[in-house]
Amino acid sequence: MKSAIKGIVGKRISGVIVKENESRPGEQVFLLFDDNTYYETYADGPLGMAGGIDKGGAAEVRNYMSNRKIVLEALSGSK
Repeated sequence: MKSAIKGIVGKRISGVIVKENESRPGEQVFLLFDDNTYYETYADGPLGMAGGIDKGGAAEVRNYMSNRKIVLEALSGSK
């Protein structure tokens, strides 16, 4: 996993752009931030997207599918 995702912690999302393409990468999601930066994630095929917004915080996410290993946890205000 690339560590650049740590850099988005604490940023305010101002928009989201999703692009689809017949060639690689198949789908891209761009998180736009209010400081005129963006973060991109992509997949060779369709990205699996959640069906909705869930209630909860860090504890609920850690407990969800708890048999999966957490490979990165960077929370606003933590070191």
